[in-house]
Amino acid sequence: MLDRNYFEKVLVDQLRLMERSSRLTVYLETGDEFDVHALVAAHDSYVILRIYSKGREPEHSKRWQAENPDADATIYDQVALPYSRIRATRLTAQKPPKEGERPKSIGFHQGPPAL
Repeated sequence: MLDRNYFEKVLVDQLRLMERSSRLTVYLETGDEFDVHALVAAHDSYVILRIYSKGREPEHSKRWQAENPDADATIYDQVALPYSRIRATRLTAQKPPKEGERPKSIGFHQGPPAL
C-alpha cells in the first residue's frame, strides 16, 4: 500500500531520477484517476493533492495576482485520498496525449503550494 512515506520520500527520489518535469497520475481502486499538479500535504492515513480539473482551471482575481506576483495565478482543485483507496501511481516524462486538454505546464510540482 502506498503511504505517507511514499509521497514524502520515495516520490521525491523518483522525481530526482526523472531529471525533468514529470506527470504524476494517481489511480484509485474505484477506477477514478487524477492528474496531480502538486502535493499539498501527506498525513498518516490520507494525502491531499492539488489536481488538474477537466477543462480550463479558473484563475485568481487580478487583484489577488497583483498582491501575489510570485504565486501561480491558477486555482487548482484539491482532493483528499485515503491511502487504502490508492491502487497505483504513474510517473512519466511524456507529454499529455492531446495538446489543449491540459495546460502546457502540466507536471508534478515539488515544494509547498502557493497560497
